[in-house]
Amino acid sequence: MFKSVILAATLVGVAAAPLVASPALAGNSTTGNLAGAVRDTRGAVVADADITILVPNSPNIAAQTHTDAAGKFRVTGLDAGGYDIQIDRDGWSEWAPGRVDAPVEYAVRAGRTTKADSVVYAAGKVTGKVTTATGSPAAGVVVNAEDDEHARSFDGVTAADGTYSLRVAPNETYVLRFTDGRLHQFAPHTTDRDAATRYTVRSGRTVHVDDQLLESATLTGTLTDATGAPAAGVRVSYVNMNANEYSATTDANGNYTIDKLPAGDFKVYFRTVDGQIQWAYQKLSYDEAETFTAALGGTTTVNDQLLPVPAAVS
Repeated sequence: MFKSVILAATLVGVAAAPLVASPALAGNSTTGNLAGAVRDTRGAVVADADITILVPNSPNIAAQTHTDAAGKFRVTGLDAGGYDIQIDRDGWSEWAPGRVDAPVEYAVRAGRTTKADSVVYAAGKVTGKVTTATGSPAAGVVVNAEDDEHARSFDGVTAADGTYSLRVAPNETYVLRFTDGRLHQFAPHTTDRDAATRYTVRSGRTVHVDDQLLESATLTGTLTDATGAPAAGVRVSYVNMNANEYSATTDANGNYTIDKLPAGDFKVYFRTVDGQIQWAYQKLSYDEAETFTAALGGTTTVNDQLLPVPAAVS
């Protein structure tokens, strides 16, 4: 139903600068115009939609413009011939005159203006509220409505009261993902994407999905230097088996905490301001390093001591 925007194409038939002809071109007897208005199936004006004029059966773009505040567009100075019109809105598109699976060719005649009004599907909407593991509003959580069929995502962030609202392409099916720090989860209340519910959002309709954040894992500990004194200003990094890396810096007492982590196996390394790298516990390589396992709602404590810095060879 929806077609992706053609990104790489050759401009033909018009100048490359704003692709709307000057008044002189508009009056040229060898060229014609396309003009129209775009509304959706609920009757709302579709403003600021990208309009692409394409040569049929070709990757060539003849012109590009956008609808104004009243949903109208006009392209002048087009060579006489047939054209397809693509209407793109925030990541999805339809062919004029709307609600069709294939483009309808519009004939442009010299010295004439061809009308190309369209009625496109009204957008869908996904709304809801996200709460923390303790039930309070979860602000600043990234929300993604993921459309697997078209490999695209519509994104937002929860407000101070935990609510969110996403405008999505209609008549598609979505997986909802919530990201709090480093922990990803899917509606309803699972870290297993395969177990997530698939939500179909119809044109002009709203699907409401609330969810509660899972308790994340936490890594904490204390680092000392070779003499046993607190090691301040050392970067501590968590690295899991998917090569995701998250870091914190030890404070004046050598303490550190990395929170909002996923469950699973991981390793820890330390990097000093001088560039010295050491893996827990007192290992010099990833392969030798200890493997730890994080559990949701649990805290893993990794204390370590830096090895002496090797003496410089004279």
